[in-house]
Amino acid sequence: MKETTAMMGNTTPPLPRLVRRARNAMVYANALAIGVPDVVARVLAGRDLSPDTDLKTFLEAKLSSLDPPDQLADIEPAARRIARAIMGGETIGLNTDFDCDGSLSNITLWRAMVEIFGHPREKLMSFVGHRLEDGYGLSARVADRIVAARPRPTLLITADQGSSDEVQIARLRAAGIPTIVSDHHSLPITGPPASAYACINPQRADCAYPDDAIAGGMVAWLLMCVVRRELIADGWLAASPANPLVDLLDGVAVATTSDCVHMASLNNRAVVRAGLNLMNTKTRACWAGMKPLLKTEVFRAETIAFGIAPRIHARSRLADSMLGLEFLLADDVREAARLAQVLDEDNQARKLIEREMLEMAIAEAESRVACGRSGLSLLLADGHAGVVGLSSSRIVERFGRPTFVFAPVANDDTLITGSGRSIDEVHLRNALQWMADKRPTLFTSAGARMGGHRAACGARILRRDFAEFEEAFDLAVRAQVGDAVLGPCRWSDGELRPHEISLETVAQLELLEPTGRGFEPARFDGEFLVDDVRAVGDGTHLKLGLRLAGRRYSGIWFKARASTDAPIPVGPGETAHFVFGLQANEFRGERRLDLVIEARVN
Repeated sequence: MKETTAMMGNTTPPLPRLVRRARNAMVYANALAIGVPDVVARVLAGRDLSPDTDLKTFLEAKLSSLDPPDQLADIEPAARRIARAIMGGETIGLNTDFDCDGSLSNITLWRAMVEIFGHPREKLMSFVGHRLEDGYGLSARVADRIVAARPRPTLLITADQGSSDEVQIARLRAAGIPTIVSDHHSLPITGPPASAYACINPQRADCAYPDDAIAGGMVAWLLMCVVRRELIADGWLAASPANPLVDLLDGVAVATTSDCVHMASLNNRAVVRAGLNLMNTKTRACWAGMKPLLKTEVFRAETIAFGIAPRIHARSRLADSMLGLEFLLADDVREAARLAQVLDEDNQARKLIEREMLEMAIAEAESRVACGRSGLSLLLADGHAGVVGLSSSRIVERFGRPTFVFAPVANDDTLITGSGRSIDEVHLRNALQWMADKRPTLFTSAGARMGGHRAACGARILRRDFAEFEEAFDLAVRAQVGDAVLGPCRWSDGELRPHEISLETVAQLELLEPTGRGFEPARFDGEFLVDDVRAVGDGTHLKLGLRLAGRRYSGIWFKARASTDAPIPVGPGETAHFVFGLQANEFRGERRLDLVIEARVN
């Protein structure tokens, strides 16, 4: 079986289809009118921006542009209850997700209450679920630990989860522990958890807050802003013109960037810009300790997305996530560096597991695609439950279809746990709700649950229900895309003139930062003559020599093949059409241009 899987996993994937973004002529003209370079104006015109967008405000994204937190439903009573708990010296519990957004939400709440509001650290307790043993959200096992805790918390605050956990919230309420939910994930069709003391979530249908794209870390930060105002009104804190909570925006920036929320949101852009500025000017021990591993002196959004977040995620994928919290709270740079090294080792181990799982997943996905599935559901009997989300992402990239990858639950052989990733055309959480409406028992059986948002979701179901899930998921995807033919594609902002493939253009594109989902980084396409190719790094990455219009360029193609056994997808002497980004690299004091190849396309 393993030999067959490896052979199938090493087949050459189909070339993605090239899709060039349509440009809005009015946005392009408006961008030129405020003085941005032509190449930047072209990129802006290809993003989903209204012609009425104030581009100067959008690009500068200052904290003064943030929407006021008062518009979040339930935030006032929640803030008053938390302020009362702080002034009364109550024991407060924090229940946060184990991923990067959840971890930084935890740190934001902890630093706000302990370092800024003066709450004794021994009066703050963290209850973070174990991805493999407890599953997603405020699970029954986590609720057991909260009820059994001594001292028992008199108030529980969730962050980056809780909206779908009415059963456990009701149980805690019966035990005398009120729960304040702060979250950003889609709510169940029944609405906010009825037993919660308050539920702050911009996804609520009755919430007037105008931006439902903010991450869990920002919801937690906004809640702390209102708590601070309550504490000032009660005389607990002295009023000051500067908000000290702004100094916590480095954590909010990491939470926001890691969770792939929409970066066309002015709120998200503002907090990420402010947070990156903090990381680069007032570096905490954790970020200083991570720098040697990242081989960088400047933190950018991509540094978080591809450097910091994977290492924090890796710990929770393989073990208890509490070490990640220790790293984030470290006061000493040497201790932070030691903990960062452990996180890096976890990340290396995660990569090995992911590589093996990807081969299995590709083989399974190829058979589903051959059967005409629009939504892919894969059960890997030997898969690792902590890495299913990464496998889903890789399958989506390769096949261009929404995908759920499942693996066995560590402590219950009747259950499987899965993680899903989607494409732009499919709202994944809505697809799961469609399934829940059509097949009610899928997510109501003992131990079963689901939740998430547009781009990513988690699900836990009975193993015996997998075939039903697979069929229902395919139908749910078809309900959104109709008869559209799905497949891998790569978006491009068009071709660059040869003289625009330059370090000057790299500098000009900095005006667009921060970029991410919903406001993607600039990507271009062009047809190049390949001079030479060599494998680098772990053997799955390629270094390319490229020629265009008499000029020679250096290219780097990360994860160009699934494994070192897979064929190299391009050879010397070939002419190939690539989608690529531009990157400046510093080497021995010399600044060089690299074309970062994203894909070879049709």
